[in-house]
Amino acid sequence: MKYFTGDIFSDNAMMIEILLDSKLYTGTDRKKKYKEFKGVYPTSKQCSATWGYTRRGKMSETKCREESQYYSYYMTKTMSDNPHLEAIFNEYALYYLPEDFFFSQVQINYDFDIQPHTDSLNQQESWIVGLGDYKGGELAIEYEKGTELIDIRDKPYKFNGSKYTHWVQPYKGHRWSLVFFTHHTKDKLQELKDKKIWLSYNINDLSNNK
Repeated sequence: MKYFTGDIFSDNAMMIEILLDSKLYTGTDRKKKYKEFKGVYPTSKQCSATWGYTRRGKMSETKCREESQYYSYYMTKTMSDNPHLEAIFNEYALYYLPEDFFFSQVQINYDFDIQPHTDSLNQQESWIVGLGDYKGGELAIEYEKGTELIDIRDKPYKFNGSKYTHWVQPYKGHRWSLVFFTHHTKDKLQELKDKKIWLSYNINDLSNNK
């Protein structure tokens, strides 16, 4: 392995160093949700960056996202700007997530908490882990039987954020979290990849026959 050792405490410290050296971009929607909850916009040091794929091809009237390998999907800015993170997240997952768990996106949060919410587009369970020197900051999940508080600091935890409302408890210190999830099944993404390859091949074939 290239980056990690199998000791979650040292590996999480290494992950923080890697993320601090990465170019992390918080989307406008995330900033607006933070303001709705806190009453102010997040500072430039805070972040809630999505590494993965999106249907939104345009970032603004003048900026477009990079096309992904999947039909009708684009890379988020955080993904385009940090190609090295794919190998890093995959290696981390090999150590700390189940072998059969599939993810195509990672939410990277730093000192960033928003109102109680569900992630309606997520497919089934996600895995979350807290990193950093902080106290409090439990993951709160609202189940039918009541609210459960889970300490996720250096402890990967599986939960269904698409089904259950969840949020972050107050904390002191600096809190990172990583959420591994997907909006698609592995089979669906393969279909989208095959479709793009098929369309690309046929468009090129038509162009060459003109």
